[in-house]
Amino acid sequence: MKNFLLFYKNLSPDFKKTTSIIFISYFLILFSYPLMRSVSSALFYDVYTVKDYSLATFIGIIALMFMIGINNKLLGRIGVHKLFILTSSLTIVSLLGAYLGFKSGIKEMALVIFAVKEAYIVLLLHSCLAFTNSYFDLEQLKRLLGPIGGAGALGGIVGGQLTKYMANSYGTEAVFYGSLVIIFAAMVVFNLSSHIKLKGLSSNKSITPLKAIRGVKKYVFLIASVVALSQLVIYIAELQFNILFEQMVTTKNERTAYLGQFYSYVNGVSLVLQFFVLPYLLLRFSNRSIFLAIPILYIIVVICGVSTGVSSLFITAAVFITFKGVDYSAFAIAKEVMYNPLLSLQKFGAKYLTDMFVYRLAKALIAFVFALEFIKNRYITMNVLTSLQFIFLGIWIFLVFTLFREQKKINK
Repeated sequence: MKNFLLFYKNLSPDFKKTTSIIFISYFLILFSYPLMRSVSSALFYDVYTVKDYSLATFIGIIALMFMIGINNKLLGRIGVHKLFILTSSLTIVSLLGAYLGFKSGIKEMALVIFAVKEAYIVLLLHSCLAFTNSYFDLEQLKRLLGPIGGAGALGGIVGGQLTKYMANSYGTEAVFYGSLVIIFAAMVVFNLSSHIKLKGLSSNKSITPLKAIRGVKKYVFLIASVVALSQLVIYIAELQFNILFEQMVTTKNERTAYLGQFYSYVNGVSLVLQFFVLPYLLLRFSNRSIFLAIPILYIIVVICGVSTGVSSLFITAAVFITFKGVDYSAFAIAKEVMYNPLLSLQKFGAKYLTDMFVYRLAKALIAFVFALEFIKNRYITMNVLTSLQFIFLGIWIFLVFTLFREQKKINK
């Protein structure tokens, strides 16, 4: 932290201002998420069951893909800041309309809230990150990404604790409206950097971000493949958690409060890693070593979870917390560094494809498969889910070696 503060102090006034805006924006985006995620899950389980969770996830991913297509078309025409405002505004309006519909007795509105929740966090978060990656050079990124991610994790912790307090004191509705206010605040703060003009990313460009990545498609495809495998592994851990969560936590306010506390723990793991571990690792170890260490860590965690007890909500939650905490921190930042060799427009295109499209598509496909299994009443056992995790983790490790061979070609 001392080294970071010294580095920040030596930045120019413009860099300091932009850095502060990014820090606060990232904090607010992730501050809003535990509130909205807890509300959406609580409302969902009020009218549906875990059998419907995979299908709801699939619907949410389809909605996100539609929004990615719109973002891809608009980014080159209106710029990242106007697009951020548009996305934030549509999010608030959609969530508010769906919530009022749910209160009027339209239970399907719980699915709409669930879908919008899946979409807005991805669109806002990765627009902010892509802007950051395009604004700073590689050495600055290595010093800033950990603390920026830590600010986001801190937002998640505060949001989780606020969710627990508000749910117990004022109910789920207060949590919902609180999340809308925070999303609006994030929009206002991020727009303070609208004076920044990124090289190669001006408004009214005819080429879209997705078209810009054609020359580096193999490299981007390999990043996307690793991202997909990470989400398959994490989704299985999430499904294992949800199966036990539905059985053991039964009332709406209890669920909202539990999930608020749960996501505080997730962001606590992320905060520790990003503030105290990653700044050290990024400057002293290669990105390749960090990329390899993550699936190996996951294998160790799964083995520990299986040997301790897969029928325990506490153990299953601990495994899921570890996976999500590492995914939000070490994996997210190591992956962000992988985009640095690309041009500005390519960075946005690569993030559209990997962090938005493939990230969610992988989750959608496995959610769809599990949804079919539940519909057919062929319940998938915990042991089968664990076996799938080991298979995906093995493939993940193999692809890391291929990815970094391709990166050498890109750098040359």
